Amino acid sequence: MKDLSFYNSEDKETPEPERIVHKTITKATGINNKTVFKEMNISTEFEYFYLNVSQERLNDALLHKHQYRTLLNNDLKCIGKNVFLLVFVHVACHKILRRHLIRSTYGSISEFEDHHIEYIFVLGQTSNITVQREINDESRKYKDIVQGNFVDSYRNLTYKLVFSMFWVNSYCSRAKYVIKVDDDLIINIPFVMSHLQQKAKNNVFTNVLECITQLVSEPLRKGYKTNISILEYPFQTFPPYCSGASSIMSMDVIRKMYDATKQVPFIWIEDVYGGGFLPWVSNIEMQSPRCFLEKVGDKYNDISCSLVYLTDSMRIQRIVWETISNRTKFQCKC
Repeated sequence: MKDLSFYNSEDKETPEPERIVHKTITKATGINNKTVFKEMNISTEFEYFYLNVSQERLNDALLHKHQYRTLLNNDLKCIGKNVFLLVFVHVACHKILRRHLIRSTYGSISEFEDHHIEYIFVLGQTSNITVQREINDESRKYKDIVQGNFVDSYRNLTYKLVFSMFWVNSYCSRAKYVIKVDDDLIINIPFVMSHLQQKAKNNVFTNVLECITQLVSEPLRKGYKTNISILEYPFQTFPPYCSGASSIMSMDVIRKMYDATKQVPFIWIEDVYGGGFLPWVSNIEMQSPRCFLEKVGDKYNDISCSLVYLTDSMRIQRIVWETISNRTKFQCKC
């Protein structure tokens, strides 16, 4: 493991976040279909969808009744540890090499300037017996696999997200901060830790939800992977939401959003449900640091300063991490 202690938080410029502020909406106060962002009004029809939902759409055993079970559970992950940062990675069951890559890159850093970091990989169920055997062996060896009682599929990512919240609430509820990432991201652990250490110095341990925000978005009806039918969501706009690729959260935000799932109807698009619907109902303020995410292509030379980097290439992911870990002391400027 490389020594990354040269990234001192006092030598960084904390990313100035953009903020989305919205009014509280409840079933008792009526409908407010405007949200304010940078003094601009943004229309959203989500309030109509939420306030007028029928009870029939709030009976999902997993989503609304929280009947989750852990088929594989490394529940000792956080016991007896002062966890400053918990990272949970959403990854498909068959992506064993991707999990190994993460363990050997950013997932290899468990201590940073006397702050402890833990990592878990969140999986659903697979019907492939061979893959399941490999997952069982992997879990015994690395003790970082958590597997829930839902089918692991693209259209079940909402279940995976809520299951992750269930696990965090049940087994790692004393962590100071939580990061959710997909498996095609590399976390800049030194910069993220410096970013969070600065929050801790300022005693900011609550109401943290940071992400890349999608401000004006319409449902895609045909010809796209993320198609959603009119029956599933009958309106023309989504509320602003956090991109599902990654979010930084404080523990109280995890709790609020997990509780909110009991009253928010299911939509299979994880970004919209977990990054939009749940924060909206919970009246959680989204913040979008300017340096949150950078997409890295194949024509890669060097990387600017970002909290996370997005690339689907495992080769580029490894190069990005090598660049991060080989840097000398520098100033992050956003």
